[in-house]
Amino acid sequence: MLSLEVLLRLLDNNPGLLKELTLGKIFKFVTGAAKLKDDILLCQPASHPDSLPPDFLPPSVDAWLSQSAAIPPRQAVFFTLDQGARPAYSIHLYCEKCNINYHHNYFVHDGMRTYYNGIPDVIQVAEHQFVERRLIELWTTLMLVAWTSATNCARLFNLSMSLPTDPRPQWQFGFALTSEEVWDGFVILALLEDQEARGGKLIVPHRGDQRLRFTEAIQALVTDGVTVGHPCCAVHNCHIPLANNRHRFCPNHANEEDRCSIIGCESNVTAGKRTCADPLHQDVERTHTERGQARFQLKQRLERARVAHPNDALPVEVNAGEMEDIDLAEEQYVESPSGALLPMPTGLASTTLRAQFGRKRTHNEQLIVAPCGMIHARETFFGAEAVSSVAEMIRRTYYYPGLMPDHIFYDNNCTLRKHVQNDPVFQDVGLTVDVFHFKSKHSE
Repeated sequence: MLSLEVLLRLLDNNPGLLKELTLGKIFKFVTGAAKLKDDILLCQPASHPDSLPPDFLPPSVDAWLSQSAAIPPRQAVFFTLDQGARPAYSIHLYCEKCNINYHHNYFVHDGMRTYYNGIPDVIQVAEHQFVERRLIELWTTLMLVAWTSATNCARLFNLSMSLPTDPRPQWQFGFALTSEEVWDGFVILALLEDQEARGGKLIVPHRGDQRLRFTEAIQALVTDGVTVGHPCCAVHNCHIPLANNRHRFCPNHANEEDRCSIIGCESNVTAGKRTCADPLHQDVERTHTERGQARFQLKQRLERARVAHPNDALPVEVNAGEMEDIDLAEEQYVESPSGALLPMPTGLASTTLRAQFGRKRTHNEQLIVAPCGMIHARETFFGAEAVSSVAEMIRRTYYYPGLMPDHIFYDNNCTLRKHVQNDPVFQDVGLTVDVFHFKSKHSE
């Protein structure tokens, strides 16, 4: 005999049905089932005990009891690629002996949801919403190729793929696709494909907020360099801080002030100069000084000095003589046909002289950020955003076993992959290549 405790346990595994039921509906169902007992037993095996309710009802009996007791079947919405949004019914079964609730894509036991092996053709993205796998694959392609957001994927479906009106106005749930359902479908399909490739199972909590359900299953990070350079020692890749922001060198390299500012020249400077006695080197310094005193340069420096600061919302008047002289870390000069030295953009092979009259600035602040926005680590890169430095930063951040994320998003992952291909630390880490980087940096 089915006890009240077992009945309540069954209803607890069907929260949607529990909200619809009243005591009156339950009494009507029990009364109707008692009257149809003989008809129900006719469809059961001959060995089935008369005192036990069967696991399944004949379809005709099920439909009659549902209508007479005003207990609707579990309504759902099925989003398809060819026919838009369609009404559907969802069924899940419960095993009394194992206390397992079997759903379309997964079973629930002890509060944990375990997905079945393989990739299904229909994926359940919410309690009453199902999406065809081909439709989710279309969204994935739009996101990767056309940079379409989940919101626009939903809009595209609702405007061009779904029916103009709800197929059944009295249906319990709406037929408009939402961006949350797009994201849920994208995440579930991606996790299922990942687990299939690894030979594992996708197991997530069954209870709780849907948006947090798959957080533990997704261990990913994003790393990138933010250009917020600050003054540093003019010696390449020197990590020692300056004693004063106006200095060119740190205390450990203070003796470099006595060396000629022309790169490659080892001669000592002359009194009151930053270059040696070589006339050409002194011409470079003279050109540098005159260029720094040009009207447009002074105007830009004055505007920078007058800008509002976080500790004072109002700009202040600044004397031109008190303005900080920010020299370029490295300058390049070429000799014109007339013999004059002309400044040239850095990086050109035709330059004849390179000079460094000012301090350097750090290259960038490298950040490691979780998908939720939490910053896991920050590190100053002095010389460049080298791939080797990025790899070393990741190793130091996730040095403890089990902390290394499953996926790393980085705009230069193709080079990072080559660098760590033989590193066992990165063996099981996915390195996705950014679409913009792939299309811009690589030939077709």
